Amino acid sequence: MFIGREQELSEIREALGNDRFESILIYGRRRVGKTELIFEALDGFDGTKIYFEAAKGMIGDNIEQLNRILQEIFDMPFHFVTMREIFQYVAKISQQQKVVFVLDEFPYLVEAQDGMISALRDLIDQYKRTTNLKIIISGSYVDMMKKLIEANSETFGRFTHILPLQVFDYYESSQFYPEYSNEDKLLMYSVFGGVAFFNSLIDPSISALENMHRLLHRKNSVLQLEIEKVVAEETNKIQNVNTLIHIIGTGATKYSDIRQIVLSKAGSKVSVDYLINRLIDMEIIEKVSPINMKDSPKQTYYRFKDPLFEYYYKYIYPNATKMNVLRPEMFYDKIIKNSLKKEYLPSHFEKVATEFLIRRNKAGLVEPMFYDIGTYFFNDRINKINRQFDVVTKDDNGYTAYECKYTEEKIDLSVVREEEYQIRNCGLPVYRLGFIAKAGFTEDVDRNRYALYSLDDFYDPNIG
Repeated sequence: MFIGREQELSEIREALGNDRFESILIYGRRRVGKTELIFEALDGFDGTKIYFEAAKGMIGDNIEQLNRILQEIFDMPFHFVTMREIFQYVAKISQQQKVVFVLDEFPYLVEAQDGMISALRDLIDQYKRTTNLKIIISGSYVDMMKKLIEANSETFGRFTHILPLQVFDYYESSQFYPEYSNEDKLLMYSVFGGVAFFNSLIDPSISALENMHRLLHRKNSVLQLEIEKVVAEETNKIQNVNTLIHIIGTGATKYSDIRQIVLSKAGSKVSVDYLINRLIDMEIIEKVSPINMKDSPKQTYYRFKDPLFEYYYKYIYPNATKMNVLRPEMFYDKIIKNSLKKEYLPSHFEKVATEFLIRRNKAGLVEPMFYDIGTYFFNDRINKINRQFDVVTKDDNGYTAYECKYTEEKIDLSVVREEEYQIRNCGLPVYRLGFIAKAGFTEDVDRNRYALYSLDDFYDPNIG
């Protein structure tokens, strides 16, 4: 079952259905769902479909495989020896019939043969006015794919559609397990994140906890191996990137701390900034700066963007040897359970609250609509008051500060007033207060005075 990507799917299908030449660039991290999106878009295309997924290795092997694919489609032998020859043949065929030509994992071709980008440029330039060929270029090496659209690239300005695929947010991810309770939906997203492939492995016929045991809490489980494979591949390409992942996994978040530890482990010749930017490109970590101090390096920190990596490096990686002597249920009870409920899930509740507010804002359900959201750092040096607010929005009237409460009990008026007193007393320049509580609120809390949301509001169909 295909889930999500309605906007991207519509855009690709419109491009495939018209009578113009189209060149479509699709990129995103591994397992995000690029190939599934392409297959879904190709379904129903009433022309010739040529799909080729490049493999890492020699260009000759890739061309040989493409020759076999073309022979199967056109029922005649082919002996092309260069990609330019293949490009020319496909383009000429498209002058007589509708053709869509998909080159998946295009970076492997770029790595295997010099001049590949030039060949693609020449194909587009030569045939964009004389054919209605549809060519789709896709790839997982995000940095290399981005270079295809940079101003100094040979293919700059050549793509008619550019689709960077992001991971699903919490709401889209919940469509993989729609029958779970809202609490379990939050748990699944906080552990497995929004990568399509990771979510596709979840079996909604068993419990959320059973899925965690099956996919993560036993030795050599499928997602343990997946993470180790990703890190190993990046380690082969970029030395010391796994060191940085491990450092962040141990809790180092400030740039100064990260830099000091990396240099002490790997030596002074290592470019810490490059390693950080590489992990940001991979969407494994993200840079977080307060919306009121975006240029302040002292208040900037780094954290895992991918929940699965955070979960793995917090609970699985440092306790891997214990999996040899504990059943998955025992491993969870002894190593994870208490920390998950007291630390991990409350932290992710705040992150999901941010995604929820963005969804409401885009749906036109926030009044006035905000145009910035993030953390907020308040520093009153005179009174020696420092506070970090995790969810603050900014609109035309000023700031709204939200206090997130991940508790089993409903929040009553006394709790709200205590939080309000502390916020007002510290001098935070906000004009409105909001509260986001997992269990909701008692009836004595005035909804007209405060912006109030519960976990159930996160999954309101009106924001879908």
